[in-house]
Amino acid sequence: MSKIVVFKRQKVIFDPLMEENYHAYLKSEEWKEKRRAVIQRAEGCCENCGSYIGNRGEVHHNTYERLFEEESDDLTYVCADCHP
Repeated sequence: MSKIVVFKRQKVIFDPLMEENYHAYLKSEEWKEKRRAVIQRAEGCCENCGSYIGNRGEVHHNTYERLFEEESDDLTYVCADCHP
């Protein structure tokens, strides 16, 4: 069964296989390195409200257009309060 994720007026359909791949990807070294780079770019601060969160924040996808091959601008570092 597919589910629709609606984000910033964009619909993305995750089918079950894609969802499995996505969760595996979030555990990969490739994702961990992208996450580290985004946190470093943000200097540990939420890129929405500016509060310091160290490495406890969420790396949020602004778009899923390049899922698994994200560019730096596709990702934003946010605190739990700002994460949609």
